[in-house]
Amino acid sequence: MSKEHTPYVEEVRLIIEQIYKRSTHPFVEHYVDVPSMAENRLALLYLFLMEQGMTKERSMVFCTATGLVQLGLDIHEHVKNDYDRSLHEERNRQLTVLAGDYYSARYYALLAEAGEIEAIQVLSGAVQRVNEAKMRLYLAGQNGKISSTEEYWELRNTIDTGLYVAVVEAYADSEDNRRFWTNLMKETAKVESVIGEWEQLKWQEQVPFGFARFMLQKPGATIAQVMSGIEQKALEMIGMCEQMVRTLHPAETRNMLATMTARYAHRINRLKRVIEEL
Repeated sequence: MSKEHTPYVEEVRLIIEQIYKRSTHPFVEHYVDVPSMAENRLALLYLFLMEQGMTKERSMVFCTATGLVQLGLDIHEHVKNDYDRSLHEERNRQLTVLAGDYYSARYYALLAEAGEIEAIQVLSGAVQRVNEAKMRLYLAGQNGKISSTEEYWELRNTIDTGLYVAVVEAYADSEDNRRFWTNLMKETAKVESVIGEWEQLKWQEQVPFGFARFMLQKPGATIAQVMSGIEQKALEMIGMCEQMVRTLHPAETRNMLATMTARYAHRINRLKRVIEEL
C-alpha cells in the first residue's frame, strides 16, 4: 500500500505484514502461487472497526484473522478441475487445497488465542455463504444461466466481500452504519473486480471468468462492446464510491478513502491512455 499521509496507513501495513508472517511457509511457497492480498478491503475493515470504537489492538486481530481466511478462500480458487495427471501437477493440486486449509486454521488459532469466540462464529458462517455463492456462480457460468446483471453482482459481491460484510453486520453500532459500510465494501469491490477484468482483457487478451464473460453471453455481443461496457461500469461505480466517501466523518477517514478511489481512477486513466496510443 502506498504511503499516504493518514493516521491509519501504518496500522494497515502492520496488519498485512502480520498476515504474511502467519501464512508464510517455505514448503507451500515452493509449490503454490499465493494470491495477492485484498489490501483495500482490509483497510476498509480496519477503518470501520476503529470508527465503531474498537481498540487498535483488537481491530488488528480481527483484520489479520479476516485476511487469513480470505487468503485461504482465494487460494482454493486456484485448484484446477482439469489438470495434467503428472506427479508434479497432482502434488501442486493437493498442496493448493492444503494451503487454503492451513490459512484457515491460522485464523481460527489467532481468534481462539484472543478469546474472540463470537468472531470465529461470524467468519465461519461467512465462509459457508461465500463457498455456496462460488458454487452457484460456477454452475451458472458453466450453463450460461446467469439471468441478469443483478444476479451476477449479488454472487460476485458475496464471494468478494462476504467476510468483511459479515463483520460489519455483527459489529456495527447502528443500522445506518451497517448499511453505509456494507454498501461501501460492495461498491469498492465491484470497482476492483471490473478494473481487474478490463486489465486482463487488455494486457492478456483473454476473457476472464467474470462480468466480461457474462456480458459476452448476450446475443450479438463483441469484445469491443464488452470493453466499452466495462469502462462505463467502472466509471459509474467510481462515481458512486466518491459520492459515498464525501459523506464520511471524520476527515481522516474520508481522506484515506478518497485516496483509494483516486487510485482506481488512475488505473482506468492509464488503461485509456494506452488504448488511445495503440
